[in-house]
Amino acid sequence: MPVRTKLPIVSPETGEILELDAIVYLYGESRRGDRDFVKVFHAFLDSVFRDREVMAGPFRLMAYILSEKLYKDRLDFNLTAQEAVDKLGITRQTFYRWLSVLLRKGYLRRISATYYALRPYTAIVGRMANIDYFEEG
Repeated sequence: MPVRTKLPIVSPETGEILELDAIVYLYGESRRGDRDFVKVFHAFLDSVFRDREVMAGPFRLMAYILSEKLYKDRLDFNLTAQEAVDKLGITRQTFYRWLSVLLRKGYLRRISATYYALRPYTAIVGRMANIDYFEEG
């Protein structure tokens, strides 16, 4: 269900804090101890859905990352080829091809060999106890 909210951002030009109008979506139903929800921003989903190359396959990897890899308000995560192969039922070649697309298009950023981060303002990870903060506005 989409929720309209205000997202505080820092202007790279002036350093002032601005409020960006945003629409976020609740994604996934995991109830692990440190995470109850992942909210995905409309602008991110819109860019993904308009990108035929991403929707042709790499979106499955992105959906796995959004639903299983994010914890405690962090957008960085560890991901190995073997884990993706096992969880998604794909080949290593497919994993690396999809990963390459997501990196090249800027949806992901490589930090180290098996450590990645989503681009900023992609998603918010949080606990249901704190969801009111994200639904204000």
